[in-house]
Amino acid sequence: MRLPSSPVSGSRVRKWTAPAAVILSLSVLAACTSTKSGVTTVYYNVPGTTVEEINQQIAIRGPQDGHAIGTTETRMTPKVRTVRRDGKCKIDSVDVLLELKVTLPRWAELDKADRQTRAGFAGLGRHVEEHEQVHVEISQEYAEKIEKTLLAMPANKSCRVLINNARTKFKDLFQEHNQAQRAFDARERSAIERRLRALGYS
Repeated sequence: MRLPSSPVSGSRVRKWTAPAAVILSLSVLAACTSTKSGVTTVYYNVPGTTVEEINQQIAIRGPQDGHAIGTTETRMTPKVRTVRRDGKCKIDSVDVLLELKVTLPRWAELDKADRQTRAGFAGLGRHVEEHEQVHVEISQEYAEKIEKTLLAMPANKSCRVLINNARTKFKDLFQEHNQAQRAFDARERSAIERRLRALGYS
């Protein structure tokens, strides 16, 4: 991965980006996918007044080709500034740009459904929204952790070596971030499955 650089106040700025990561697999139907952060929330309409109709519309309209109810996509872009002091290169500042896209369902005709279906999907919608919010928070926590970790890296005689070390550390922490997201999904799986079974999913 190339690291574009440009001079800034006598120091050098480098950026590199982790690929977008879609994290989470709760069940056949429910899946989700990580400081300076921007969170964009988009909704997809789910018409239908019965469990069967809503299920069919999620399969047609939902994210991940209909295999998900909600998703969170995470992109992290660290900007690292180095400065040379006393013959050594040191990381002077780190800013992680965190871009998050949350996709959630919007029940378009739930007000026309029977009481049990209406209550079940309203509860499921709230649960999915709360679940995705935790994914957002995990990504925000790791963006801050990456900033602090890279900033604390020891100085090196070579700026190139220092930046390569920082790049490796960033990649390791981003993978740790993905593992934390998957661990959260695993803890949540049973709760989502209970809600789906209550709605009639097998």
